[in-house]
Amino acid sequence: MHVVGLNISGFRGVHSANIALGRHTVLVGPNNSGKTTIIEALALLFGRDRLVRRLTEHDFHGSAPNEAARILCIATVTGFVPNDPQHHPSWFSAERGVEKWFDPAAKTLSAAPGAQHTDLAAQIGFAARFDLDELEAETIRFFVDDEATLGDPFAEDAHLRTIHTKVLQELGFFLVPASRTWDRWISFSSELFRRVVATRGDMPAQAVRAERQRLWTPPEGTRLELQPGLSEIVNAANDELRALMASAPRLQLRLTSTDSDSVLESVVPHFVQGAGPTLPSQRQGAGLVSLQSLLLLMQFGKARAETDQSFVLAVEEPELHIQPSQQKRLVNRLNALCSQTIVTTHSPIVAAMFPAPDTLFIETRDGALSAKPLMDPMPAQPTNHQQHLLYAWRQRLVAALMHESVLIPEGVSDVAWLEALQTALELHQGWQDAGDDAPLLSTFVGIVPTIDAKIADTFALVNAVHARPCILVDGDADGRSYFDAVKTSNPPPRCVVFWPQGWAMEHLVSWIAGADEAAMLAALGAALGTPIANAQALTIHLLTQKSYAPTHESTAVILMGNAACRARAAQLLNALCAVLREPASANTPLFMRIAADSTADMHVFQFAPPP
Repeated sequence: MHVVGLNISGFRGVHSANIALGRHTVLVGPNNSGKTTIIEALALLFGRDRLVRRLTEHDFHGSAPNEAARILCIATVTGFVPNDPQHHPSWFSAERGVEKWFDPAAKTLSAAPGAQHTDLAAQIGFAARFDLDELEAETIRFFVDDEATLGDPFAEDAHLRTIHTKVLQELGFFLVPASRTWDRWISFSSELFRRVVATRGDMPAQAVRAERQRLWTPPEGTRLELQPGLSEIVNAANDELRALMASAPRLQLRLTSTDSDSVLESVVPHFVQGAGPTLPSQRQGAGLVSLQSLLLLMQFGKARAETDQSFVLAVEEPELHIQPSQQKRLVNRLNALCSQTIVTTHSPIVAAMFPAPDTLFIETRDGALSAKPLMDPMPAQPTNHQQHLLYAWRQRLVAALMHESVLIPEGVSDVAWLEALQTALELHQGWQDAGDDAPLLSTFVGIVPTIDAKIADTFALVNAVHARPCILVDGDADGRSYFDAVKTSNPPPRCVVFWPQGWAMEHLVSWIAGADEAAMLAALGAALGTPIANAQALTIHLLTQKSYAPTHESTAVILMGNAACRARAAQLLNALCAVLREPASANTPLFMRIAADSTADMHVFQFAPPP
């Protein structure tokens, strides 16, 4: 079984959300976009253990719930084997859930099976309200008959059929949260470990009893109370006890309380490498400690697979504490072995490992959470441009889309220049560079690579996913034609930036060098291996090196090594960042608003270099 849909209302920062989930889904987006809210909503619905902290007022949307405030989460579960409700009486009966039928293509439900609605499905609900007198949340989990007519689950006339935890266990949902700092996962201090042992049916009872007996009566030479330094203390205490009590017990020292539970609780995971000593997990690196939870859950999943049970695993940030090659191996193994995986990540490497239709970009605005796939469906015959973006450059595309605003320049060399200048500028930051003086472009703006000036195609893809796409074009006829091709889109670009008439990105680099022209022409001529007489000659040379990455990098490094050029570049890039982030209110002398082209939904600027 697996979860194909999730609706959320009134939970944390989410007033409403409708999310379609694939068999292996990755959730990406900036911090506070709602990724963790989705995971914890699933935990509320399906978690056997307390996978999220006790609900408080702050878990209700707005943080000040009144008597009518409700948290409501509804999940659609499918993948029943066999695909017949008669074989699943714990899910479908007069006292259980109502059978529904799911269309995997359109992702819709029907009350009856049909040509498209082929997969048996059930809906599970979780609801919570806050008791203003008791100051605590009341919760309920139940089967959902009809989502459209559900009403208030806590109403006196609501006739809900609650769902038993054992039924939910058939789904096999487990969560690995981002805060993986425990060092005793693979020990009997972990309830999950005990459940894995119980599932395997291999509780080491005989070994525990033998260890318990050894602790009761340790060999004479190993008894702690007889060791020098301790024996005097213990004997004195025993003398005092005999003086105070007629039948005083004798004080002894043992390593545990010597009952079976204490013996089990004393087990600590250790790791050994080669012939070296065994070291407890808390003395290991963070990566090994973090992996313990996943190693343990994989054993649980294996046990469930051996009995044909599903295993749904939600993992927050699988990239934590492990190197990229291990991230790939781990995620591939999880996807291969689990019935369903739902992953959150900030790593483009991890995100790029999932199919484009199941790479969901999460954004929450004014309480409405959206979960948009990178592309769904994938074209059967992708264009050369789509192949670059969705395959060769998927990591870079995903990384750009994780930013607050997304910039689509005219070509690959524009991306290279912007990234080289920004990186070189950041490497020259001082302690005084903070707040508005710090380089901001790479923090708030993601730059999408574009080949062959395919701005319209790239914009269409980004516009379907991200709410703040912007374009950057040259100040020539081609730049204007690219603008004309996208300005009628629905919605149009949030912001459009033109370079001055006749300018390309290379002219801008020469303008930066002009802050200390004589020194820069000499330094760049030496570094690039050709004499450069003036700014025009520099521009011409850079245009001949348009796709040559070493020229971009060495030029940027030399320019940012000069204080005057660095100040000019910082002013430019921060001003560009300002108009891309807040085009409606941006006010900078470097970018002039073109009123004739601007609309309420699209703001158009042209760079205006000072004389």
